[in-house]
Amino acid sequence: MEGPSLYLAANQLKPFKGKTVLSLSGNSKIEKERMLKQKVKSIFSWGKHLLIQFDEFALRIHFLLFGAFEAEVNNSTLTGDYRRSYTPRLQLDFENGTIKLFNCSVKFLETGIAKASYDFTIDIMSTKWDSDKAFDSVSSKPDVEIADILLDQEIFAGVGNIIKNEVLWRVRIHPETKVENIAPSELRKLIAETKKFSLLFYKWRKVFLLRKHLDIYQKSICPRCGTKVKREKTGKRNRFSHFCPVCQIRSEGIAKWTNIKTSRKK
Repeated sequence: MEGPSLYLAANQLKPFKGKTVLSLSGNSKIEKERMLKQKVKSIFSWGKHLLIQFDEFALRIHFLLFGAFEAEVNNSTLTGDYRRSYTPRLQLDFENGTIKLFNCSVKFLETGIAKASYDFTIDIMSTKWDSDKAFDSVSSKPDVEIADILLDQEIFAGVGNIIKNEVLWRVRIHPETKVENIAPSELRKLIAETKKFSLLFYKWRKVFLLRKHLDIYQKSICPRCGTKVKREKTGKRNRFSHFCPVCQIRSEGIAKWTNIKTSRKK
C-alpha cells in the first residue's frame, strides 16, 4: 500500500478514535494483549506507516509490499489495495466495528506522542511537504538512478512503485537515468508531478477509480505513442519499472548542475 492509500485508510478509520479495544486476535508475536481495554487516542498515517496511538504507546503498522487491511466500521466494510490472506496478522475489535491487518509488520512505539517523532516535510501526502527539501535531497545523490530515488522513503515517504512508474512516464524520464543527467528544471518538474499525482491517486482510490486512470503501470501499450511498454527490474532496489522506450529515452549526458542553490525557488 502506498502513501495515498494509507492516508485514506487513516481517515476511514477515524470513527475508532476514542473507542476501547474489547478483544484481540491474530498470529502476530507481539504482546498484543497490552492493547486490551486501551482507548484509541488517534489514528494517522505517515508515508507507508499507519499508526494507532494509545495513551502511553502506539501501534505502528507497515504494510510492506503487499500488505492489506479490512475493517468494518458502523456496519460499513472497508478494504485496502491488495488481497487479504486467510488469517490476520492482527485483529482489533471495538464496540463499533473491527480492524483486521494482513501481511504486515506490526510494532509498538513506546511513546504517547508518536506523531512528534515523524518528519512530515518528507511525507508526500502531508500539507507540510517541502518540495525544496526534496530537491536538495535528490540533488545530493547525483550517481543514483531516479527510479531508486523515488522509492527512497527518506526523501519521498509514501511513494511506491505505482507512483514511481506513472510519474516518470508523465515527465518522460527513463527510470535508469541518473540524477546528474537530469537538468534542475526537469527535476523540479518531476518533484511537482510526484506530489500532484499522489493527490490524484488519493482522489481516484477514494472512489475506486485508480486503475482506470493508470497510463503505464501494468499496461502493454503506451497510450501516448502506441509503443509496446517495457517491464524490467531496475536499480539497486531491483523493483519492476514499466516504461515506454520511445517516450522515455535514457539520458547519458551530464546536466548542468552549476550554482544549484541559486536555482531554488524563493
